Amino acid sequence: MMFHTFYYVFLGWTAIFIAVVSYKRYKANRQNQNAEESFWQRERDANNTRKQDISQLDYVDFSGVTLPFAQFEDALIKECEQQVLFLKDKKVLNLTGISNTDLKMAYGAANLPLLTQYDQNFTLLVRTLNTWGQRLHELSHNQEAICVLAFAASIGSDIKATWNLLAELYAADNDLAQIEALKSSAAKLNSLMREPILSMLDSYLN
Repeated sequence: MMFHTFYYVFLGWTAIFIAVVSYKRYKANRQNQNAEESFWQRERDANNTRKQDISQLDYVDFSGVTLPFAQFEDALIKECEQQVLFLKDKKVLNLTGISNTDLKMAYGAANLPLLTQYDQNFTLLVRTLNTWGQRLHELSHNQEAICVLAFAASIGSDIKATWNLLAELYAADNDLAQIEALKSSAAKLNSLMREPILSMLDSYLN
């Protein structure tokens, strides 16, 4: 008798478990379906957005920027300088953290190829500035390294190594005010690297 009672209780709990799992699976599938439908609706809306004027966007501005060009005889430094000078005459735009759908919604699908190119120019620029600054530091040209890396930070680079070396150089000069200023700039980054960079900067202040 006890066996039969246990058996029916077990069947009952099994049925409840299966029902709960089935409901949760249905709910998750429904949520995924709604999210997918919402995504494709936004894509359709984005693809139908009219072309907007992008001439006044926040392009990287090199005017008034002084970088240490043609000061050192080093092959890697010269390569970096040439790359930066090449990009100086291009449109460079920081679109980190903005999806293609959002770009099309804001500026029109017809502008996406141009915006993508401008964003690629930005990625190349901040990578080049990081390499340039790191190499200057390796050769003990620290003030010039600060100049290059500070420019990269000012335009929104999310390369952690750039911020790390810049903070290290400021810390070596005991210039905590500049590290605090870096924190304020890093807090504005629209990137997954924002929190790791902020955490790293905090380590120089604590």
